[in-house]
Amino acid sequence: MITSQTIKQLNSFVATSNSRDALASDSDGVKTTQSYYNRIIKQCKKLAQLVAISWLEHEKAREIRQIFLDFKSNDFERRSQTYIDMVDLLTGKKGDLLEPWFPNDSFGATFDQEEIDYYLIQVKWDTFEGSLQEIPQPSVEQEGPYFIMILPYPPKPSAENIDLDNPPEELEKWLKSPVNMSDPNQVITDPFPPVPYLPTTCT
Repeated sequence: MITSQTIKQLNSFVATSNSRDALASDSDGVKTTQSYYNRIIKQCKKLAQLVAISWLEHEKAREIRQIFLDFKSNDFERRSQTYIDMVDLLTGKKGDLLEPWFPNDSFGATFDQEEIDYYLIQVKWDTFEGSLQEIPQPSVEQEGPYFIMILPYPPKPSAENIDLDNPPEELEKWLKSPVNMSDPNQVITDPFPPVPYLPTTCT
């Protein structure tokens, strides 16, 4: 299971690893490990950004919010329209919904299509902590999904705690900072929201 504490450790590893050492040590898996961890950290930030944006008072934000609210977590066949809408959101097919904050489809995909098929997505309303859990498969020939990906979608924080529509400068910068999943050299130094009222781990 991947929790926020795990992500903090992964982020520390990625941010402090020397890229030249990693390239030189590819034979023992350091480069591959660093790249994998870096991808997880990027996905965590993008998912947290999605949740935060969905809470804004904007027409596009309300559409994103509705995708989370309509989602049915018991869709083990992954064929319902609400499941398909969530997959489309996470694979970048609904980039128009992020256009007000990420012009020219710059938000991009959080997962590629092959990758998203590894997961059974679930949404939980009562937690700020996401998780990734392996699905036991005793058979020799295993078939996807291989993991349960729990996305936290807690209630929107009150304006007394944080006014998302008039956020402090630090939060606005974090909210709109682009994460390029296709650039393996981009290292995310701020995967966590700068305020305690947003989910910290989403994958």
